[in-house]
Amino acid sequence: MRRFGGLKEFCKRHRVDILCLQEVKVTSKTLAQGRQYEVDGYESYWACNDGNGFQRQGLNGCATFVRKGLNVEAASCAPLESAELDDEGRCLLTDHGSFVVFNVYVPNSQGGPRLPFKMRWLRALRQAMQRERRKGKAVLLAGDLNLKHRRWDSHWSCLGLDQQDLVRGLESASAEETLQELRLVAFHWQDLLEAFRNKTVTQMETRMPPFIPENPWDFSAECLTFWWEKYEEITI
Repeated sequence: MRRFGGLKEFCKRHRVDILCLQEVKVTSKTLAQGRQYEVDGYESYWACNDGNGFQRQGLNGCATFVRKGLNVEAASCAPLESAELDDEGRCLLTDHGSFVVFNVYVPNSQGGPRLPFKMRWLRALRQAMQRERRKGKAVLLAGDLNLKHRRWDSHWSCLGLDQQDLVRGLESASAEETLQELRLVAFHWQDLLEAFRNKTVTQMETRMPPFIPENPWDFSAECLTFWWEKYEEITI
């Protein structure tokens, strides 16, 4: 942005009508204290994280700048209709009459811990978009979706299994919990096998100690044998 001489010059150079920004990291209190967040010739609308949700204040945040003269009938920083989902300042709706714009910063699953929250958030977003469509409005979605289109759109380091994490999980699990997990793998083995076949296979050296007990199991031993022999070669 500095290369263009600031936000004002950027909007002027590109003849911007509507600009959607994410991770603006501004609280409502800070926003009310200064004019440095204004851009001449534009009206601005904000969704801020004031610290009422899971994350500390000042994180996330969305801002939509609309060129003056364009129709804006309404704006909402809580379009998901849920305090839990709206408080992090991740979604901003502007209504322009015949169409609406959803400016979003989709939660990051953080490797799994926030995945349930992310899925609830995405479902609420879909419902909000469907509500606007039922009103006869066109719906535009813009922002940072924190999603990938295809598996190879991820960095290579995200495609591997951490063997040490797997070992630690097994060591901390009880025998019954381990048995239940293995039964689940066996039950869905054909689906898993097909998924593995469609993944990139990389030769890797591992030192995982075998943990399959010698006692007979209630499921196919062939599945376990194949899984154990091939596991070290599979990276997903």
